[in-house]
Amino acid sequence: MSKEARSPLRHPTSGGECLAERLSTIGVQIFHRRLHVGLSAVLLATLVFRPRPFFGKFSGAGFVISIVLVFLGLALRTWAAGCAGNHTRRATIEAPQLVTGGPFAYVRNPIYLASVILGVGMVGILRDPWMLGLCLTVFVFLYGAIVPAEERFLRDRFGSTYLRYCLAVPRIIPRLRPWSGAERRQFDRTALFGEVRLGVLLVLIYAYLHAGAWLRMRFLGF
Repeated sequence: MSKEARSPLRHPTSGGECLAERLSTIGVQIFHRRLHVGLSAVLLATLVFRPRPFFGKFSGAGFVISIVLVFLGLALRTWAAGCAGNHTRRATIEAPQLVTGGPFAYVRNPIYLASVILGVGMVGILRDPWMLGLCLTVFVFLYGAIVPAEERFLRDRFGSTYLRYCLAVPRIIPRLRPWSGAERRQFDRTALFGEVRLGVLLVLIYAYLHAGAWLRMRFLGF
C-alpha cells in the first residue's frame, strides 16, 4: 500500500483537515516546550491566585473529591507511561512501536486525559475557581496542537494499522470496554519514578502559589 493510501489526511481537502494540518505543524514546534508552557502558566497564576471558598457548604466533600482526582490522574498517567515507555518524556515526538494495550485500549491519549483530570483536581485543592479557566486554556492550547501533530506522525509511521486503531478507540472519551484488537504490554516500572517527581512538583507548585498569594497580600495589598 502506498504512503498516500495509508495517509489519507496528508493532503487536506476540507477546512477541518486544513486546520488539523496547521495545528499539527504548531504542535511539532511547541512539543519540546510543553513543560515551559505549563511553568509559564504557574508564573502567571502567581499574579492572580487567591484561595477562596469554592464549593460552598460542600467544601469538605469537594476537597476530598479533588484529592481523589489528583491521585486518579497520577495513577492513570503512571499506567499509561508504564505501557508506552520512556519516550513519552522526550523532547521530540517518537513512537518505537504503536502502543494499543493497557489504557491505550480504552482511549488513544490516556496520558493527556490523565493530565486534565489531575489539573482539575489541583484546581479544587487550590480553591480558586479562576484557576480552572487558566488550567483549561493551557490544556486546550497544548493538546489542541500536540494531539494532531502526534496523530500525523503515527499515521505516517504506522499507516493503515494506526488508522484501524483510530476507528476502534476514541481520541479522548474512553471506551467502556478495552479494544479487542489491543496488544498486551509489559509494564515498565521506571514510569513510577517520573510520576513521583511530578507529584513532588505539584506539592511545590501548591506551596509556591500559596506563598506568592500571601506575599502579594502582605506587601502589595491585593
